[in-house]
Amino acid sequence: MWSNVTSEEIDYVIRTVNVHHRTHYKLLNRFDKGEWGAYRIAEPGKQSVVLKFFLDLSNTNIVDVDPDLAKNITDRLLSLSCPVPKYIYSGLISHGLYWVQQELPGKPLWENPTVKQIEKVLSFLLLQKNQSVSEKQNYSVMIKDTVFGKRLEGLRIRQNYSSEIKGFLNKLMLSVKNLEGLALPKSDIVHGDFSYHQVMVEDDEITGVIDWQEAGCGDWLVDLTRLIYSLHDRPQLATPIVRHVKQEDLPRIRLYTAFTAIEMLSWPIEQSQTIIEKSFNKAKSAVDFVFEKNCIY
Repeated sequence: MWSNVTSEEIDYVIRTVNVHHRTHYKLLNRFDKGEWGAYRIAEPGKQSVVLKFFLDLSNTNIVDVDPDLAKNITDRLLSLSCPVPKYIYSGLISHGLYWVQQELPGKPLWENPTVKQIEKVLSFLLLQKNQSVSEKQNYSVMIKDTVFGKRLEGLRIRQNYSSEIKGFLNKLMLSVKNLEGLALPKSDIVHGDFSYHQVMVEDDEITGVIDWQEAGCGDWLVDLTRLIYSLHDRPQLATPIVRHVKQEDLPRIRLYTAFTAIEMLSWPIEQSQTIIEKSFNKAKSAVDFVFEKNCIY
């Protein structure tokens, strides 16, 4: 999903960064994929870095506005030898946030990940267990509010759901209603959108996991569930992931799958019918794999 960010808004963000941090960044170019977009900037004669920002937090998962949280989380992961970008600067801007971070080498792994790469990604994900840095940006609270609370109603108001999608979501909500009282941990780091799309590779080797702007605390199984959701229909790739699913984990994974399905179907009205249908088919397939097949091939 692309956001219509104007050149004037980009210039405004860069000027704000320069004023706040006494830097002299200039725009080099925009990276060609990603929600909202990322921008390559550099000071004269220095190595380029990455600028990311949200001018409006209403379309994000950010509930605790702390510009230092992503830095604190990635610093913790770097201390564990997890290859994540180092966050250099961050701050408030208008009604949103910005971050300046290290540019990792390579390109995003958008297509055709290998089993070896997925296994490596899993090894990084496991480092997030019991490593939360604060109780801010609590995904355990956010997920329950999305599935059972007021946040779901807000999403429904602004989405272009067909009667078929509405019926699917209503049935899904009924299937997890008994999980509302489920105790969810807050001891782990949660990326929030942990998929192979967030992985950088160079010469087939993983160079890092990016996009920690919405990260917080909660249950590492949230991120494992995102991986299952994105790869469940490719058994060879998903098998290393589902090996980590224990029988006692299934109730939480079902809840997190419902949360993921809601988010993936929360497209703004202007999205094309093709994109909506593709997301809907993915959601139906993922829900069937988790709820009916219990993550077993």
